[in-house]
Amino acid sequence: MNRFTLLHLTALLLGGSLLGACSFSTSSESAFDSSKALFNSASSPFKSSSDSSGDAKEKYETDVADYTADFVVSSSGTLDSFRTRLSELAENHGITDWENDRYTYLGIGRGLRKAKLGKPQISAFTESLSRNDPMKKQAIEDGLKK
Repeated sequence: MNRFTLLHLTALLLGGSLLGACSFSTSSESAFDSSKALFNSASSPFKSSSDSSGDAKEKYETDVADYTADFVVSSSGTLDSFRTRLSELAENHGITDWENDRYTYLGIGRGLRKAKLGKPQISAFTESLSRNDPMKKQAIEDGLKK
């Protein structure tokens, strides 16, 4: 991908996120749908070099990390919309029980690290998503270290 395409793509993603954030209060569903379409049609600037890996679980984890980073940076959605999109990502990867899949939470941790959130935000997000499940908390912490 050349530099112009990457810059253009980044501007497009940021513009779409801003538009989605502006309309959140009255039309969160349409903003989420628009954002989802945008993320499905374009590469994320948070993609890592491991995307070419043939390992299905690693690809799933990377997709979760990318989506998590995009979600927390754009701030255009609710925790419910985040969970809905995670469910869709899991389904696309053949994961049937994403809420109990370690790779989901490893990916969330990686995404939080990529987004460069502060410790209070990471703690709040971890508590909300793990629902005090020790396996989920540990997996998010492990993902933060990847």
